[in-house]
Amino acid sequence: MTKLDDGTFYAVLPSLPGCAANGKTREEAVERCRDVARAYIDLLRERDVRIEHDVFDPQTLEVRDAPEPNTVPEDFAPVEEHDLRDFLHRFEALHASLLDRVKDLSQEELERKPTEGEWSLREMLQHVASTEVGLLARLEPWPRGGFGTLNAVRRIVVQRFSVMDAGDAQGEHTILGRRWTTKKVARRLLEHTFEHFRQAEEILAKLKTRA
Repeated sequence: MTKLDDGTFYAVLPSLPGCAANGKTREEAVERCRDVARAYIDLLRERDVRIEHDVFDPQTLEVRDAPEPNTVPEDFAPVEEHDLRDFLHRFEALHASLLDRVKDLSQEELERKPTEGEWSLREMLQHVASTEVGLLARLEPWPRGGFGTLNAVRRIVVQRFSVMDAGDAQGEHTILGRRWTTKKVARRLLEHTFEHFRQAEEILAKLKTRA
């Protein structure tokens, strides 16, 4: 259990990675996390993913305070071979279930907001993608490791554009209220990369003057 900077509470279930919930109070966060645990176990069972703790009762779990925000002692236990296997099975099951929920929706349905100020499904999915890239980079104590995540994203871009020919690249799409074409995406990718290349040079220059 962690109290966040905004005054809300965040509860996680270390024995079943993937289960977490927010609440305005400590008690609300705990009860929501118990509910999430039940729903999570049901989802994994639907996908035939083995659950080591599928016999425990979420209602009886002990509640403890985390020693630091969003960190639990189990995060720093040695990694066993089954930990990696379990992660991959659960990760694939969650992604498959998520895509099953949205794969038959139209673009209009994906972009429709439930209420003003809430995310659409498309915004939520884009958030999932960008967050996964950011979290994956936490595995790499750069420069050791050769900037693997950054290079993986570059390879995705190169692969996507490599399979296009002039005919494939035609057409216009309206995404989240804005017009997009292949040329516009290409321009923005180049602009964004060069913008941050220059930012990197500026940061390096400042670090040198302070050295």
